[in-house]
Amino acid sequence: MHTIGSILSILLGLLWAFQAKVHDIYVDLHPWLAKPVNLFSEIGPWLLIAGGVLSVTLLHVWPALHRWLRPGPLDIIYEPQKHACVGRRNLRDYHIEVRNRTTDGTIADVIVTWDETPFTRFIDRKLSRDCLLSPTSIEASSAVSVFLFSLEDDVQIKESRNGVLGRACVITLRASGNGRRKHEAVARFKYEPGKTPKLRRLWL
Repeated sequence: MHTIGSILSILLGLLWAFQAKVHDIYVDLHPWLAKPVNLFSEIGPWLLIAGGVLSVTLLHVWPALHRWLRPGPLDIIYEPQKHACVGRRNLRDYHIEVRNRTTDGTIADVIVTWDETPFTRFIDRKLSRDCLLSPTSIEASSAVSVFLFSLEDDVQIKESRNGVLGRACVITLRASGNGRRKHEAVARFKYEPGKTPKLRRLWL
C-alpha cells in the first residue's frame, strides 16, 4: 500500500508540474481521440453485459453442464415418478438413488448428507438422524435407495405458510465415498410445498 501511494504521489506531481504540456498534447490529439471515445461509449455497455454473461456461464452454467455430460463414478438419481410415491397413510415418500457408475470397482464408505437449512433440520430432528445414509459400500453398476422424507400432498394447506414445511427452499445433497480415489456427487433440489410432487431437481 505504501508503494502504491508513493507511485501515485509521484505521478500526480509530474502531472501537476507538466500540466500545460499535457493540456497541449490533449488538444492536439483530441480530433483523433474523439471517434474512438464515442465508439467505446456506444459499445461499452454491451461489453460489460457480455462480460457478465460470460462470468455467470463460467461460474455456474459450465460446471453444471459438465457434470451432466460427464457424470462422475458416483451419481445421485431422482426420478419423480419412481422416487416420489404415495405410501402408507396417504404420505408421499421421497427417495433418491445413489449409483456406482463404474463397472469394475466397489465404492466404499459412501455417506449421504444434505446441507443444513431450517427444512432439513426439522426433518432430521423429526426422524432422529444424523445423516441420510450411514457409511455403505456400493458395488459396481449397483445403487442404493436413500430415504429423504415423507409428506402429505396437502401439507401447505395444513401448515402455516410461515412454518418450515410451508416455505419453499433449496436443498443440496452430497454423496461421497472411496474407490481408487475420493468420489463425490452433488445435487440440488427445490422443495415446493404448493406442488405435487414437492421435490424438483435443479440443474443449475
